[in-house]
Parts: sequence; structure tokens; C-alpha cells
Amino acid sequence: MRESEASPDSFTIADPAVQECPYGYYRALHESEPVHYDPNTDLWMIASYELAVEALNNWKVFSSAIDMRRDVGGPDTSESDALFEKEGYVVRDVLSQVDPPRHTIFRKLVDRTFTGPVVRRMEDYLERHTERLIDGFIDRGRCDFFNEFAVPLPLGVIADQLGVPQQDMPRFKTWSDAFIETLGIMLSPERKLECTRLIIEYQHYFVKRIEEKKARPEDDILSGLVAARHEDGSELSTEELLALVQQLLVAGNETTRNHLAKSVLLLIENPDQQEVLREDLSLVSNFVEESLRLESPVQGLFRVTAEDTKLGGYDIPKGAKIYLAYGAANRDDGKFPQADRLDVRRKNAIRHLAFSHGIHRCIGQMLARKELEIAIRAILTRMTGIALDDAWPHPAHAPSFILRGLTSLHITFNKAA
Repeated sequence: MRESEASPDSFTIADPAVQECPYGYYRALHESEPVHYDPNTDLWMIASYELAVEALNNWKVFSSAIDMRRDVGGPDTSESDALFEKEGYVVRDVLSQVDPPRHTIFRKLVDRTFTGPVVRRMEDYLERHTERLIDGFIDRGRCDFFNEFAVPLPLGVIADQLGVPQQDMPRFKTWSDAFIETLGIMLSPERKLECTRLIIEYQHYFVKRIEEKKARPEDDILSGLVAARHEDGSELSTEELLALVQQLLVAGNETTRNHLAKSVLLLIENPDQQEVLREDLSLVSNFVEESLRLESPVQGLFRVTAEDTKLGGYDIPKGAKIYLAYGAANRDDGKFPQADRLDVRRKNAIRHLAFSHGIHRCIGQMLARKELEIAIRAILTRMTGIALDDAWPHPAHAPSFILRGLTSLHITFNKAA
């Protein structure tokens, strides 16, 4: 069966093979059923660009108030909740999986964190950070790009902005990975409990940092959150602070890390487009948008319907679990002609949904764009002949419903003159 003839019923997003490469599934959805119910996961898949935007604009019906750890993939049979109550903190989401007015309250507290002007003032710092990492391996002609560059670049930036020690970065990565893993719907109860223990470690670590910032505030994001007040003048609770820091820590490094690696792999796989960029580095910013469209680091997020509704002529019942497939929407030929092709000159590349849309649009999108742009420009300037290192297996993706990221990326290159 050719992919173009496949039915959505031939696939399920729970299949590890689909998670490794979901694009045949997305194509089947576009061609026959852009709103599709998958009985294997009890999810309604939304693949069309226009329908995804429609749902994202209608937050009252397509509610974000769905607990991905408890409401998706069946009941949580682990002892995680009891462990949080006994040894940690029971933290409710404050941004990504809540609706107004709760969402609005906390969004206002962090909206000014990474605005365009703030990020522009960080540009020299980001360039120095980028160059320092490249200096560490440029003379070798090969590197573990994932661990030597893609991981430490955004993780170091978010650690500096939060005002916590960079030497603790390995712990931040472990905790960030644990948060992401618990959002999957195929996690065993045993592994979920292991992740819970790691998250509790994160909680106790940052409770100490919060107390330090209360005693000795500095010019950093964590001090700003500690000093923030609700409209009635009350302080943010420890649980609220932990929820905000969690969002910033995870969103501030995980997706950028994954996309840095995917961007380099795209350059290797598309040498003609890489050459276009080398001839005109002014196209790097558009390459960033096009790569985000083509290989969206967040492939999709969940919603739940607050009432019976229609979307694209399909009847969806109240309480339905929705998967807004950003990765599929970004490969919709109706919005992006020849959507499966990398085109660094694509005119509407910036219209992608990689950062979502509407009230839940990514807070850190300006910082992520700048980190990616500076990194790709530096890589193209300082390296030539970039290729996969044959001494290592071909890169594979970590299984996930939500994030699309490589588990490793080893490359060889020539040092530019």
C-alpha cells in the first residue's frame, strides 16, 4: 500500500513506528479524514491547519483544562499522587493546561519575561554562549552535537535567566526529561513513579532557591517571580512558583534542544538548501521558521471539549479528548504547498503552529527563535562539510506523543577557514 492510499484507520499514534515518523499518518489524515477518532487512544486527531486554528481560537469549547498525567491514556495506577502528598508538593498547572481566568492571571506574570526587546538585549550574551560551546569541539572535526551543543546551549541560557548555578545543569536536564516523560500516555506505573521521585527532587531544590531569592533577591527571573503579587497583594504560593518555574525550565530548554539537533539534521539531509543558506545568510531566520514548520518540536497538545460541538462538519461530543496535531497542520498542503519539502525561501513559513496559536501561544518563542538563528548562523559560518558520523548509528527519535526530538546526533565537519 502506498502512503498516499493509506487510511487513517491503518495507523495509530500509539504505534512506535508512527512516532518515529508520523508523516505518512498525517498525509492519510489530510487526504481522507482531517478530524479522525482513534479508538486505540480515545483521541480525536485534528490534522487540518485551518481546523486546528479554529479550535485554538475557541478555548471555551476546546478547553485546555485536561490533566495530561491523569486524563489522557487511562487512569494513573501508580502511587505518584500519594508520593507527592507525602514527600513533595501537589502542584496544579498554571499556564499550559488551564483556561482563563486562571490562565490569564499567571500569563500576565510571565508575559514580559522574553519579549522582543528583552531578547534583543540578550543577543551579545547568546552569541558568546554559542561561540564558547563551538570552541569546545571545533578543532576535533567531529562532536556529539546533541550533548555538546544542543543540550547545554538552551539549558545554560534558562539557568542563567532563572538565576541558578550552571553547574547544576545535569540535574536540570534530568528533571526536565522527567516532566516531559510523564506527559506521555504509554508510561508504565513503575517508570511514572521513578519520574515522580525526580520531580520531587526538583521541587525541594527550587524551594531552597526560592527561599534564597526571598532573602537575597537578584536581577533574575526567579527573584522577579518571588517578588510578584496577586491583584489582592498576596504572594504567590510555593506551589504556584514551582508550577511557573517548571514551565519555564521545561519550555525554555527541551523544545529548543530538540530543534537544534533536528535543524542540523535537516541541513545534512538537504545539501542544496544548505548551500542556499551559505550563499545568503540573511535567509537563516526564514530557515528557522521553515524548519520549525517542517519538524515541529511540539507535534501536538491536548484539549477536551466543554460541550457537544462541530469542527469541519464532524460531530464531536462533550468530554472528547482532542489531540491538536501541530505537526500535521504544519504539513497541510492547503496552507503550505509542497508541505513535505524544505524550502528556505518559503514565503509563509512563519505562519506555522510550532509555537501554538491564540492565548496559549508559547511565551518563549522570541528567545527560541533567537537562539536557533544565532546557533545556525554560527554553525554555517564555522563548519563546512557537515555530515553524519558513520561511527554511530543513524539518529532515532525518542518515542513521544508530544515532543519530536532525536536521542543523539553525532556529526563530522571541517573547520572553516
